[in-house]
Amino acid sequence: MMATPDTAARERIIAAVAVVIARDGYRGSKIHDIAKEARVSLRTFYLYFPNKEALFLELHARVVKGVISAIDGGVSFDQPWRDAMSQGFETYFRILTAEPRLTTAIISELTTISDESFEAWEYARGEFATLMSTLVERGRAANPGIPSRPLSPLMARSILGGVLELVTSRVISGEVERLPELVDTATDLLWSVVTNVEG
Repeated sequence: MMATPDTAARERIIAAVAVVIARDGYRGSKIHDIAKEARVSLRTFYLYFPNKEALFLELHARVVKGVISAIDGGVSFDQPWRDAMSQGFETYFRILTAEPRLTTAIISELTTISDESFEAWEYARGEFATLMSTLVERGRAANPGIPSRPLSPLMARSILGGVLELVTSRVISGEVERLPELVDTATDLLWSVVTNVEG
């Protein structure tokens, strides 16, 4: 089904903010520049979004959904389980390094814009923690011979918090391109927790 003109304009605006933030960062992006990139008037922009923050939150929601889908669909358990874990983190860090300015905006600015943006960040963390727990369960089902334990929601969020601490440190230091170096550390952390079975 072809998009209606109104839908098409809205989609262009969402695509445009990704381009402008990737170029100028969130703080440096201007609504005028976003509208120009989207080839719409300011009147049309405000017809769909009350401000830049609302647009950024819409973009963030789509980014989260896309990253989760990419990881979920990209992990294969037709390989050693630890390698499958590594594959998930490789996908995650590869996506983050693709657009450094956008990643920086999400990681270092999203939580400080407003209460709503902080809630969006917290929601995203919950979604990623749920994905981690789900993938661990798939791994356990595919590898019954390896002693393991389920990953509780609280433990998943703890592991994710540790990984995000490392990511944030690299992002703040302007080293987004070095995020793939964290794959082994993140994998070691998850693997050690899941396979740490007493008895």
